Amino acid sequence: MNWSGLFYAAGPAGDTPRHLAALLSDDARAFVDGYSHLWSATLRREGKAWPATALLVVELLDNPLLGPEDPSLRDAMLAYLYEVGASP
Repeated sequence: MNWSGLFYAAGPAGDTPRHLAALLSDDARAFVDGYSHLWSATLRREGKAWPATALLVVELLDNPLLGPEDPSLRDAMLAYLYEVGASP
């Protein structure tokens, strides 16, 4: 997918794959930035979602590197997908 042509609440979405890849890293600061990006930049403030990001989140759910020490992270990703699906 060409992310440079997609947009989210804060502007071009070209950096979104990098932010979400940080959710798989051991870098705590990058992880927090990626998680924050997911919940703040990729959901529209008026309650609508940017569904393109959901494709990356679905891929993250299949990755064994996602939250090996925190199984609740998968629940958070499912909650995000729920928000995307429930958005008008």
